[in-house]
Amino acid sequence: MLTVAMNKFLKNVFFIFLMLNSFFLASNDSGSQEECDEKPSVFIISPQDGFISESNNVKVLFGSKNIEINPAGKGEIANNKCFASGHHHLLVNIETLPESFIPFDKGYFHFGGGQTETILDLDPGTYSLQLILGSYVHNSKMQVNNFKGQGPFLSEKITITVN
Repeated sequence: MLTVAMNKFLKNVFFIFLMLNSFFLASNDSGSQEECDEKPSVFIISPQDGFISESNNVKVLFGSKNIEINPAGKGEIANNKCFASGHHHLLVNIETLPESFIPFDKGYFHFGGGQTETILDLDPGTYSLQLILGSYVHNSKMQVNNFKGQGPFLSEKITITVN
């Protein structure tokens, strides 16, 4: 019983630490997005919208522009002030976007190692796919060198079918 209470306490302390750390980094306003030629973006390279697969295994390639892909937990800020820093998350059949932190729930695939592709094992059916960039603490609204009001950075949502 004491172990369960201690684990819960440690999880709460860790969560509070992450929240405070995110607050302090987000409050470091270092510039303006108007100084940048192009806003960071994420996109799905393949498959294309409307893709029909005869296999349950569907390879998804992630793309990004003006983004330094960094692993989760590192807290790295992009070297170029116009670049974002973070890692990919793939949303599968998610209708409502996360308001801030990207959950560890069904349909949310985290690529905290900095991966830029995956193979999904899907049952027959129709699926929506969308990328979202997350910071080192899986926050979808805090990436561009801590500029205020940036993010989330989302790809277009595509639809694929597995026969």
